[in-house]
Amino acid sequence: MTAIFLAALAASAQPLPAIKVDPVPGKGFAATVAQIDADQYSPVIERIKVLAAQRCGRMKVRFGRFYFDNKVDAARGVTIIQNYRQAFNCYDPATDPYKPVPADWKASAAETAAATRFAQRFLDNLDAGNATILVKMMDPALETNATEMKRFSDEAKMYQTGAGEFSPQLAGWMNNPPDASYPGAYAYFAVLSTHPGIVGTCGGVLIQRLRDGEYRMAQYDVRYFSQKLVDEEGMTDAELDRLCKR
Repeated sequence: MTAIFLAALAASAQPLPAIKVDPVPGKGFAATVAQIDADQYSPVIERIKVLAAQRCGRMKVRFGRFYFDNKVDAARGVTIIQNYRQAFNCYDPATDPYKPVPADWKASAAETAAATRFAQRFLDNLDAGNATILVKMMDPALETNATEMKRFSDEAKMYQTGAGEFSPQLAGWMNNPPDASYPGAYAYFAVLSTHPGIVGTCGGVLIQRLRDGEYRMAQYDVRYFSQKLVDEEGMTDAELDRLCKR
């Protein structure tokens, strides 16, 4: 599974590993941790929140991209997290260009149609492997590049055995979601595939509405299940559903 996320900041009695917070010229700060035991993840994230708030002082914290490597510690039989990095910056709400929408804001039919077209354009370029275009459609805070987006495209197509298409299916709009890096309206789309070789998909894309008719990709989190795997393992629809929830 491969995914791009904005920060999704989420408890272990043992001492926490060292957390470094360093300035990143022109971008803000980065909190880094060399290694985290899996059961320390949540308390480390909570500690990063505290350190970020301290660093920003009177201003507010805006978290950006985070990433890490997974590794199995064979000696202990546990999964560990290595090279964790969480980007963040400080902003003044009074001058922040990103404003919340009213709690009762509802997307018009035209707005939903425009968001759907944006999602379809992203998926068409994903299928075509147009990495440079995909980068331009992403939130800059995700720090994506053409190499990474080409890898995502290759992974999206790795089980395809013939021509087909990806399509977005609107799951709903969200107003000012608390875990998002920015306030405002977001549309979440499930991603479907008609490509031979793919028996099903899991997850979707989250699109941020910047203003009427203008959008950018806030999250890409899609898994693709191969027909070959299902046939070889004799997997049922219920088993596929369980995989989606992991």
